[in-house]
Amino acid sequence: MKKTALIVLSITFSLIIVEILLRMAGFKPWKNYETNQNIIFEPIKNLGWKSKKGTYTISAGSANNKSEISIGDKGNRLNQIENISGNKSKIIFVGGSFTQGWGVNDNQTFVSKIQNKYQNFKVINFGQGGYGGVQSLILLKDEIKNLKNTKLVVYGFIEHHQYRNVARSSWLESLSKFSTQGYYKEPKVPFATLDGSGKLKLNKPISYLRLPLRENSSIITLLEKVYMKQSTKSRKKIQQKVTKKIFKDMDELTKENNSKYLVVILDWINSGTNKSYKKFLSDEKIMFVDCKIDLNDKTLIKGDYHPNEIGHNKYYECIKNFLSKKKLLL
Repeated sequence: MKKTALIVLSITFSLIIVEILLRMAGFKPWKNYETNQNIIFEPIKNLGWKSKKGTYTISAGSANNKSEISIGDKGNRLNQIENISGNKSKIIFVGGSFTQGWGVNDNQTFVSKIQNKYQNFKVINFGQGGYGGVQSLILLKDEIKNLKNTKLVVYGFIEHHQYRNVARSSWLESLSKFSTQGYYKEPKVPFATLDGSGKLKLNKPISYLRLPLRENSSIITLLEKVYMKQSTKSRKKIQQKVTKKIFKDMDELTKENNSKYLVVILDWINSGTNKSYKKFLSDEKIMFVDCKIDLNDKTLIKGDYHPNEIGHNKYYECIKNFLSKKKLLL
C-alpha cells in the first residue's frame, strides 16, 4: 500500500514539475479567442458549417470596426442589388472569407461590385468564412445542378486554402480557438486525400482533439498538439496535389454543366506557393487571373488580415478588366 502511494505521489509531483516548467517556458493551457461576435454560421453535415439566413453586425479587428453582413436563403452573401431576376444567366462565386467579404458591408464586397457592373446577370456569392477548396467544391456540386443557366463559376483562391483542403493540424487548432468568433462550437472540417488512382477522396468532417482539463493544464494542451500534428503529418505532403486536383475537378464540374470556370488568385503579393499553382493552371488550360495585391495598412481592415473596401475595389477592378479583356460575359 505504501509503495503504491509513493508511486502515485511521485507521478503527481513529476507532473506538477512538468506543468510548472511548461508554463515557465511560455507554453500556456488552452484558451479560446474570446469575443462577443454574433454567431452567423450553423452546422451543416457535409460542409462542416454554412452561413445562416439573417442580417448581422460583426466586428473585425476591433470592436470599432463594425460591418453589416446580410445572408440569403442558401447561405449566400447578399449583394447591394438583389432585385435581379433569377431567370437571368448566373455568375456563381465560391471561396472563403475574402470572397464572402468578411469585415466589409454588403455594398463593399468585390462580388457586390461585379453585380452592380453586370446587371444583365444574376450574381450569387457563395463565399463562406473559413472555406477552402474542398468545401467550395462540395457546395458547388450541391448548388450548380439547381441553378439553371450558369454562365460562369468563379473560385476565389488564397494560398491558405491548401492547408484547409487537407485539414492541417494548425488549421483545425485555429478553428477550435476561433469557435466563439462567429462559428458554432468546435467546427468540423471536411478534407480531401487522394486514392490509389490519384482521384480526389472526400472525407467526413473532423475537428481538433478536445481532451478534458485542456483549459487548466499545459500538459493536456501539449498532448493535444502533439497528437494532432502526428495524426495529420502525412496529409501535409499531399496538400499541393490535393489542391491542384480540386482545381481540376471544379473545372470538369463546370464543363459538365455547360459553364465557364475562372480561378481568381486573391493572395498577397509576397505569397510564394502560387507559382506552382499558376503553372499547373496554365498547363491544364484552366482559366485564371492573378489579382494579388499588396495587403498592407491601406488595403487591410485595421487589426485584421481581411481586405477592406480599398482591397475589394482592387480585386473588383482586376476581375472586371479580365472579364472585359476575355469577353467572357458576351
